[in-house]
Amino acid sequence: MRILVVSGATREYIDGVRFITNFSTGATGAVLARHFSRGHEVLLLRGEAARPAKGVREIIFSDFTDLGAKLKKLLRRRFGMVVMCAAVSDYSVAAIRLGGRRLLPAQRGKLPSGSGLEIKLKPNFKLLDKMPEWSAGKPLIAGFKLTDDASPASREAAARKVSSRITVQNDMRDIRAGIRRFNVYENGVLAATCAGAQSLARKLQKLGEKHAARP
Repeated sequence: MRILVVSGATREYIDGVRFITNFSTGATGAVLARHFSRGHEVLLLRGEAARPAKGVREIIFSDFTDLGAKLKKLLRRRFGMVVMCAAVSDYSVAAIRLGGRRLLPAQRGKLPSGSGLEIKLKPNFKLLDKMPEWSAGKPLIAGFKLTDDASPASREAAARKVSSRITVQNDMRDIRAGIRRFNVYENGVLAATCAGAQSLARKLQKLGEKHAARP
């Protein structure tokens, strides 16, 4: 089976040295990619600062636009499973106002400091929603949903809103407490609770192999 793993954070650039990002390290994606590579062909599409997976072929993405373009191109190939665990920014930088001047974001140069800086953000569409349309064939798509809520009911409700057939939900409160717990939903129904990324990798691999074996 050919598997695509997408991991790490986007960087929404303000200038050549400043950007908006999130805490994602790509560690879970690296574990998944390494595990899958023991029996399958794996490609890791990862953020610039995300953790690599030893022995796995990879492509690097930067911001939302770059990730979207690379993902759309890659999905023209036939994958048996796509694991979308990247932490994609919901917003990109639309414009900057510095000292009364309106500027566009740039990935080169550095804006001068010492003056008030206003940043206008624009919303991004959900890449996960576009992936079935972009995909050749019908891969099993696993999306991730990170929550920050103590209520199990709220976590479950958030996971069920994700458009992918498989949704993996984890929560910031667990992460802060040192708990690595992943709830795996299939078609909105809880299929497994995995303690750690290795356990999650085994579960997702089984789901992917089951999907690939169907006529």
